[in-house]
Amino acid sequence: MSRPITIKEIAKLADVSIGTVDRVLHNRGRVAEATRDKVLQIAKEGNYSSNVYARNLKLNKTYRIGAILPEGLSYWRKQWEGMQLGIQEQEAMGFSIKEYALEKGGLSLDAMKEILDDELDGIVIAPHLLSEEGSVLELLKESQIPYVFVDVNLVDGGNLAFIGQDAFQSGLLAGSLLDRGFDEDYELFIVTSHTKDLTNEAIKARIAGLQSYYAQHSYACIHEVNFERDGLDIQKLIHRFSSRNLPIHVFVPSSRSYVIGEELKDWKKQLKLRFLGYDLIDQNVALMNEGVIDYLIHQKPRTQGYLAIQTLYKHLVMKMEIVEKQFMPIEIVKRENLKYCDY
Repeated sequence: MSRPITIKEIAKLADVSIGTVDRVLHNRGRVAEATRDKVLQIAKEGNYSSNVYARNLKLNKTYRIGAILPEGLSYWRKQWEGMQLGIQEQEAMGFSIKEYALEKGGLSLDAMKEILDDELDGIVIAPHLLSEEGSVLELLKESQIPYVFVDVNLVDGGNLAFIGQDAFQSGLLAGSLLDRGFDEDYELFIVTSHTKDLTNEAIKARIAGLQSYYAQHSYACIHEVNFERDGLDIQKLIHRFSSRNLPIHVFVPSSRSYVIGEELKDWKKQLKLRFLGYDLIDQNVALMNEGVIDYLIHQKPRTQGYLAIQTLYKHLVMKMEIVEKQFMPIEIVKRENLKYCDY
């Protein structure tokens, strides 16, 4: 008997995407009837039903996935929701997930050992949680458990895949948006909250991208402010803003725009403020609706979480070749298109 056909081969023969084939075979989502019939016919002729699904059912195989995420933050709750959706779609294949929500301070070596004791088949992790000078990452590598990075990527991280934005390119875009159409001189403030933000690879890359834009296109005076490092509070920062004679532009390279946004409501006109941040979390959305935040770069965290589970499914079950860097679109949101965004 010839080898059973694969999803990738079905997609090629049917001239559709792998995702469309997956939806047809799982009977979920909207697919045109003609396309559905064509995919099912190719799958039948290729003896698809006798491949991995039947094999897993016969062996009663289960797959335990671990999600290692920061605790409490809205952005990561949306990642978790996307992972849960991905797990629900694969429950018939024996997929389950357990969340390891971590408090401030990162992932210790002892905590990583306890997680690995759970004998997981795959892991989704926010890599900025990795600490203790790389020893936690080395332990993760040695476990030989496939793991997917979300939001942040690490060079030589040993991960199966990364799902998130090109952080440098998003910072470059942020610079263009903050500078575009502004003919007079202004001062630009890059604002971060905690000292740990200064070592976050995604935040560092966004700032580098922004600075790269200004090095090539503008002579704006740039200031970097970190509340914890500089011993500042919001009122002191606003006083610094108001003492300047030039318009103020603000770049917050994380989801924490709301930290200063609430206090800037009454200063928007006086400062000639232009404000760009990241992520459609509820607090930021409210400030955009009130006209405080001009731009938000949407990272689609639910989609990131969902794709992380799909990537592990394709690797563990389908034995498919995995794309190592799966970049999310860099989506620009303004108040005018906010209501059409999925968040």
